[in-house]
Amino acid sequence: MKKFILSALLPLLFLLSTFSPVPVQSASAESSLVADSYACILTDEAFFYSSRDEKRGLFLLPKTYYVKIIEADPEFCRIEYLYDDAYVQKLVGYAKTSDLTPVPYVPKRPYLYRLIEVSYTIGGGGVPNSGFLDQITVTCAYYGDYRIGSETYSYILRDGSFGYIPKPVDLTYDTNTEYAEWQEANAKQEEGEEEEEGEQATPAQIAILIALCLLVPVLAALILRPSKRSPYDTEE
Repeated sequence: MKKFILSALLPLLFLLSTFSPVPVQSASAESSLVADSYACILTDEAFFYSSRDEKRGLFLLPKTYYVKIIEADPEFCRIEYLYDDAYVQKLVGYAKTSDLTPVPYVPKRPYLYRLIEVSYTIGGGGVPNSGFLDQITVTCAYYGDYRIGSETYSYILRDGSFGYIPKPVDLTYDTNTEYAEWQEANAKQEEGEEEEEGEQATPAQIAILIALCLLVPVLAALILRPSKRSPYDTEE
């Protein structure tokens, strides 16, 4: 009998010693394209469209910056880009939903605000010291690029009018790092949550542990209980 109980106890003790809670997968922070939310541009080919038509692309939205969602749609989202001030105007148009990456936060610097100086030469030239100018320079707001073959143009706003100019060779802009920083912070948070949850047992696991803890002393008592038989066998 004792050998039977011991053979049953040893596997239970082994199970109890090797038992470890199963880590619970934490859900990553997710968001969706809904009205009044923001989406990040993570591709070089995301166009701003004037209508729900792939042939109506006005310019390529600057990568790493954002658009504001006005209306969400499976194919084309209605979006808002930039705002109104002395040099820029808010644009309302469309972007392909597949080109938009939703974010669960409000970016601190959602739009690229880039002003450039554009110089124009007046035909015929000017007369020196005459007070007539042969070149003028105006401040324009840069919105994005538009490529035709091997040529690249810039979509700009100048004195209230939109149009294209050959892209200046020195036109650059800073990368917006908000999305990358959010990804890094979110990854660290999820890693910490997984480690914390990995140390905790689920209710089912706790119940198994309790059952094992109750069963082991009972089996041990049965094994260690003195035998009622006489140490000497009597012969009949």
